[in-house]
Amino acid sequence: MYKILQHFHSGWAYLTLTMGVLFFVLVGYYAINKKARNNFISKISFFTTLTFHLQLVIGVVLYFVSPYAKWTENTMKDETNRLYAMEHPLMMFAAVVLITIANSKLKKSEVVKMTPAILGLLALACVVSRIPWDAWLS
Repeated sequence: MYKILQHFHSGWAYLTLTMGVLFFVLVGYYAINKKARNNFISKISFFTTLTFHLQLVIGVVLYFVSPYAKWTENTMKDETNRLYAMEHPLMMFAAVVLITIANSKLKKSEVVKMTPAILGLLALACVVSRIPWDAWLS
């Protein structure tokens, strides 16, 4: 079960990153051009939030079945263990919170503002900064 979840979590990360970039680019474009929020941008925002949330749920389940996220006296001393046990989960949680706030702010305004785009960019920064690149690209 662990390997299936791990592969799904890694594969879904590509979709999460793609949706995050798409969200940032489109919302930024709409904000710069002071365009009104429409059904298209609302759907992009919704599906981006959905992909981030599903990634978090799979990640939380994976966290509890993973052999890498075990807390010992050396967890904070070892770079890899610290990444899997603390840094990655906390930054991904922060990214989900940021994208959720961005979605909420976008839904409340008639004209798209820059705040959701900035929050989306911060969410992407959280994700990209703590992806375990060594494991992900191997």
